Amino acid sequence: MFMITRLQDDIESGAYASADADGHAVIQFFVNKDDAVTYTTHLEAIGESLCVTDVGTDDIDKLCNVLGHPYTVVEPGEIVIPRLETLQYDEL
Repeated sequence: MFMITRLQDDIESGAYASADADGHAVIQFFVNKDDAVTYTTHLEAIGESLCVTDVGTDDIDKLCNVLGHPYTVVEPGEIVIPRLETLQYDEL
């Protein structure tokens, strides 16, 4: 799995999260690295410079439980595009 962070390979630098329909932060994990890279390319186009970080699948539940944030997994072939209003959650 892959997630988007402030610094390359550094989860503690801050995880990117988007907002759900209720405005709560949701951390996104990507099964496919290319999908995560594509998402960060979209973020770069709107002025955000973030990195793709590889995380162990077993660590996802632990990480999100510690942070107290829900998460979603972007499966291969799913199309997700960042929206400007989600940028308020880019440094959890």
